[in-house]
Amino acid sequence: MIERNLGNIERVVRLFIGVAFAGWAFMQPQLNGVEWLVIMTSLALILNGIFSRCYVWYLFDVSTNKKAGPSSTSIC
Repeated sequence: MIERNLGNIERVVRLFIGVAFAGWAFMQPQLNGVEWLVIMTSLALILNGIFSRCYVWYLFDVSTNKKAGPSSTSIC
C-alpha cells in the first residue's frame, strides 16, 4: 500500500467535491454514460478523501502531506 500523500485541506476539498458530484449525478432523472462517469469520479474522490491516498499523485511523486518524509516532493 502506498503511504499517505494528501494533506488535510486537500482531503476535505476532495471529499466535498466528490459528495457534490455524486449528489448531482443521483438527482438526474436518468443515468446515462456521463452520469456514470461522474459517479465513478466522485467515488474515487471520496475514497481519496477518506484514506488520504491518491495514486495519481503517487505516480508523479507529489505529496501535499506535511508529515511526508524528505524523499517526497511537497507542493505546499
